[in-house]
Amino acid sequence: MGLGDIRYEHVIAATEEFRRLGREEFLRTYGFGRARSYQLVLDGRRYDSKAIAGVAHGYATGDFLSAADFSGGAATVARCLRELGFVVETGAPSDNRAGLLARLRQLKVSRGPGNPAPSRHQPLSLLWAMARAADDRPRLTPWPTFRDEVGPLLIEFGLPNAKATPEYPFWHLQGSGLWEVGGIPAELAKRAPNVGIFNERHPQAGFTAETADLLCDPVTRLEAIATICETYLGDIDRQALFSRIGLSGYTTSGGLLTPWVEETGGADTDEYGRSVGPAPRREATRSVIVRDEALARKVKELEGGRCQVCDTALRYLNRPYSEAAHIRGLGSPHHGPDELQNLLCLCANCHVLFDGLEIYVDSEGLVRGTRGDRAPRPLRRAPGHPIDEAHVAYHRTLCTLSARVKG
Repeated sequence: MGLGDIRYEHVIAATEEFRRLGREEFLRTYGFGRARSYQLVLDGRRYDSKAIAGVAHGYATGDFLSAADFSGGAATVARCLRELGFVVETGAPSDNRAGLLARLRQLKVSRGPGNPAPSRHQPLSLLWAMARAADDRPRLTPWPTFRDEVGPLLIEFGLPNAKATPEYPFWHLQGSGLWEVGGIPAELAKRAPNVGIFNERHPQAGFTAETADLLCDPVTRLEAIATICETYLGDIDRQALFSRIGLSGYTTSGGLLTPWVEETGGADTDEYGRSVGPAPRREATRSVIVRDEALARKVKELEGGRCQVCDTALRYLNRPYSEAAHIRGLGSPHHGPDELQNLLCLCANCHVLFDGLEIYVDSEGLVRGTRGDRAPRPLRRAPGHPIDEAHVAYHRTLCTLSARVKG
């Protein structure tokens, strides 16, 4: 397939859809993998060049190309995009996840007089930036936005009696090797600029391009968040922190709603508190992920409709009832695949416990409770039911991350 029909505006439309859907959903929707050698760079953001070209071709002609339709390879795509005036960078991003985690453990955090605990300014700022990355927002953030959003965060979750100085992490996170600041002239950057200079110049800061690329991977991002919390924020209520910072998706493994959120309003009652008339209704609009129902049926058939955790075989309306549970959730921020290797057959009770991070599967295949109040028991696996251990490890990391939430 040729790319000669693509114009500048078609590429822009494709990048806008990329941002709207998020990287993982965009690639999954159009059948592409991650770019390994060529990435389109636009307004500080990086896009998988071949996927963008395929969707841009669809906007131009109505024929959306798949990965198999590119006979000329990624180099041809890069040349096309460059001829249209776009910047395309070569070289696969480093996959040095271990190096990223090591840098996070070695942040040069300050310690206040009389308080041996490390400052939380840099760790909280990094979590805030990771929440932006999970939401597919721009890599670099202007100083006023950083100041207004991170400043209150430092007051709420920083060390007791510590001053909220967002200018400190904004500038000094550069020492981690994961962060960069732009917009400060060289003559003013020889020493840490003061707040007045930041307010005047409006610099931008955020993860380096390489770090941002690594954090696009949901597994790497989860491990990075867990590393920061375990290293610097061990005694913080993570549920409150994640809700405040925009990482509430990490408090469950799927789309489980928080059960203790009370609904406002209700039916009229009489003098004895009894309901009068029918229960009220309200309209709601939901956006749900379309699952492969054939896969759900397959895992239930393989497991005979019995829960793999407690071995319960439920019946409902005189028929067997079980649920197909994703180990690594499909939606944001987990972006797990809808495949048999990512499915368990569970009863309704165990499904809620699994999604709510109350139970997990350890490295030896034993189901344990995150509160330590359950006797371990083997996860039953039927012959012919493959389970990807990487998905199990992801769920286990989520449970480790949220353990302190449960006290």
